Amino acid sequence: MNKIYIVAISLLLLGCEWDLGSSYSPTTETAYIDYYREACDSTSTDLCLRMRFDTDDEFVVSTIDQSGFDDLEWGTRYTVSIEVEYDDNGDDEFYSFNSIDSSEVFDPTDNNFVLTFYMSSDILLDNYDDTWTIAGEKTFSCEEDDCNTLAESYRDSEVIQLSFSAENDELTLLAVSCSASETSFETDCEGVGDYTWDIAHYRSDCGLYEPKLCMLYKEDTDASSEWQILPFEITDFTPQWGLEYEIDVEATIEAQSLTAATFIEQDESPSDETSETFNMIMRTGASGLEESDDDVITYDGVEFDCSTYSQCSDIDDAIDDATDTQERLLLLEALVETSGDSPVILIVDLLCDDGADDFQEECVDDYDDVYWIE
Repeated sequence: MNKIYIVAISLLLLGCEWDLGSSYSPTTETAYIDYYREACDSTSTDLCLRMRFDTDDEFVVSTIDQSGFDDLEWGTRYTVSIEVEYDDNGDDEFYSFNSIDSSEVFDPTDNNFVLTFYMSSDILLDNYDDTWTIAGEKTFSCEEDDCNTLAESYRDSEVIQLSFSAENDELTLLAVSCSASETSFETDCEGVGDYTWDIAHYRSDCGLYEPKLCMLYKEDTDASSEWQILPFEITDFTPQWGLEYEIDVEATIEAQSLTAATFIEQDESPSDETSETFNMIMRTGASGLEESDDDVITYDGVEFDCSTYSQCSDIDDAIDDATDTQERLLLLEALVETSGDSPVILIVDLLCDDGADDFQEECVDDYDDVYWIE
C-alpha cells in the first residue's frame, strides 16, 4: 500500500514539473462591439475592434486575435455571440464570431468619433486622388485643406487626430482635429492637467445619442464665459441640485476636447441657488421624456413636479406631437425648491418645443441662457 502511495505522489509531482495543470475549454460569450474601430497601437498598420463584455464597462480596443468579424459595419453597434478560447493561464487568446444577437444603427449626425494615427506606422496612406486609406481597408475623401494637412503630417511623421462620422459602413471626414510631432503630441493635442471649474446648480440634456442629463461647467478663471455641457460624469463628485460649486479637477484632453475629469477638492462651500430659475432641455424618443404620471415627469431617473405651476398638460401635449421618426425637444424653465439627496424640482413653464430640425432656430435662438449641443 505504501508503495502505491509513493508512486501516486511521485506522478503528482512530475505532473507539476511537466505543467500538466488545468486546461481551459472554449466558452460561448456575449460581447458588445462598438460602431467604429481604432488603430491597434501606435506602430500597427491594422484596425482593432472596440469591445466590452458588460454594458456597465467602457468600450476598449481589443488586440486579441479574432476571426469572422469582417462583415460588421462601421456606424452600427452590435451585440454578438462569440466563442472565446483561452491560453494556459486562463486569459483570452482568440475570439471567433458566432452570430449577431442585435444591432443598433447610429444616426451619422450623432456618432462623431476621433481616430488617432501615428503617420510613421504607414497605417494611413495617400491615394493621390483626394482620398486616403486606413489600414488598407477603409477609404475616405478629404477637402483640399484637410488633404494638405494630411500630406504634411505624413511627410513629417506626425501624430494626427481625425474626426469622422460613419454611415452604411462608409466614413466621412469631418475635420482634422489636431496634428503634432510625436514628442509634442501629448502637450499640443491631449494630456492631463489641473483646472478649477464652476459647476451649475442644475443639469440639462447632454445632446448625446440617447436622452440623458449632464452637468454644466465653466472655467473659474473667466467669470464672463458661458456655461458648457459636460458630456460625462466627474469621477468622485456628485453635485446636488440647487447648489453651485467651485471645484478643482484633474481633466483629460484628447483631440483638444475634454474626455474625462476627476474631482480633487472643493474650494469653498457651495452657493445655495434654490429658487433661482434656470432653462433646461428635455427630449422625447427612446428612453426619453414620457407623459406625466401623478403630477410628475421623469427624465433620466430624476423626478420633476409639473403640477405646482400647472405645466403637466402642456408638456403632455408637446410629447404627443412627437412622431416615430421625429423626436420632440422641450425648453423648460425650472427651479429647485429644496436641495438634498431627494431634491424638489419644479417645472415653472414650458417655454418652447419643436422638432429636432427646427429646435435651434425656433427655440434656442429666442431665449438667453440655453445651452445645447446640436
